[in-house]
Amino acid sequence: MDYQEFARDLRIDMERLQVFIDRGWISPAMPEGRPMFRDVDLARAALIADLANEMGVNDEGVDLVLDLLDQLYSLRFAFSNLIDALEVQPRDVRRHVVNDAQKLNRLTRRGLRSLR
Repeated sequence: MDYQEFARDLRIDMERLQVFIDRGWISPAMPEGRPMFRDVDLARAALIADLANEMGVNDEGVDLVLDLLDQLYSLRFAFSNLIDALEVQPRDVRRHVVNDAQKLNRLTRRGLRSLR
């Protein structure tokens, strides 16, 4: 899919597509110097278009939303790896990790309540 097809599918003009790329919101692969948009590029660009066109979010707001989403996905990936690593540990190790996490959660909640 080339730039024009991609922009047409999103119902945005070429200038706006260039903003998406210049701001690093999407980054098509460039094999042999030709853009190759992946499904993830299309989904992300559709989200950006919805944020801007349907919700009125400005470019700085889009930066923030995408940064938060990227952080969320990174955390999900890290937690998935952590869970995979814990699953292969002996039962006692898993129990200690869960108990420590629960203690930390209780301490955190107490600290947040004291701030109110």
